Amino acid sequence: MLELISLLETSGQTVRSDFRRWFTEIPVAANWTVASDYSVGNKNKKSDAFSFVIMPKHDTDQNIASWISAFAPKDIKATRKPSDEFLDYFCAPVTFSYNFVVERESNYLKAAITVEAMQTIAKSLQEVVGEWKSVEPGNEQYYSSLDSQLQKLLDELSSKNPSTGLLRKMFLVASFGALVFYIIHEEKSPLSIRWISDRDAMFDRHDGLAFDLAWLLFQIMRRRSGGVIDVRRPQLIFTSPLMDGVNKHDEFVRLPDYLAGTLADLRLPNVMFSHPKFPTIFNKLFVDASNNAIIEIVAPTGRITTRRLAFGNPPEGAKTMRHHE
Repeated sequence: MLELISLLETSGQTVRSDFRRWFTEIPVAANWTVASDYSVGNKNKKSDAFSFVIMPKHDTDQNIASWISAFAPKDIKATRKPSDEFLDYFCAPVTFSYNFVVERESNYLKAAITVEAMQTIAKSLQEVVGEWKSVEPGNEQYYSSLDSQLQKLLDELSSKNPSTGLLRKMFLVASFGALVFYIIHEEKSPLSIRWISDRDAMFDRHDGLAFDLAWLLFQIMRRRSGGVIDVRRPQLIFTSPLMDGVNKHDEFVRLPDYLAGTLADLRLPNVMFSHPKFPTIFNKLFVDASNNAIIEIVAPTGRITTRRLAFGNPPEGAKTMRHHE
């Protein structure tokens, strides 16, 4: 997964630059929210799409939720025509989206993310956790729990019928989440990052290992970049609708829901869609976009390649990418 993250970082260099410019007025040491949703596994769609909407704290949760509910009362599947007001919110200086598109027929990059590859990754992460446990005695309980979760993953991978598709999806989402956290951390030194993900079976697997994998990969990225590590910052908070039995967070998840639903329906190279609502969203948010980025990931022969997709004018500083006029 670290190799995948490295590829995504290379393909996303202009994304990070766009992020920096888009949020130039946002101070460091702020609190941030990342809302994510996924449109995956639909045989009628060309791609699996994973969308992450990044927001600095700019209002109360209640006010944001009420506003979204007023202009987007339903998810993308139940919406016939998206409101202009809701789409304008995606273009406001308080939102930035990072979107990942994976060819659906690859079955979550099955040719590259094999059972053996996942076993190797899990064992390597166990070694990292063991090292950190020995040098951070104050966090021994957490690292012991994380080691146990990784062992459960290894046990499943060694079983006769592991849920390989679900596990590959878990690794992908954790990698995407870690990359998003890292960009926020490197550019804005946040106090906290709250990740609100839509409900999905992968987050129930092995005691919520997907969340912890994202945290672990993010921490590895931090250490690789060097410098002083403050383990108290940023505080990472993971949640999903009704995870605590109280907060639904449905409105926040509706933001990435619109993006993932649109990108999963996108057919390239002709830029075609199955419903007229999707071109409305696509043209507004992804053509000449400065704050809604798309990375395409393919692995037709088992070798993963990534590139940024651009529609209209290429992003500032771009050198190579898949560009569509």
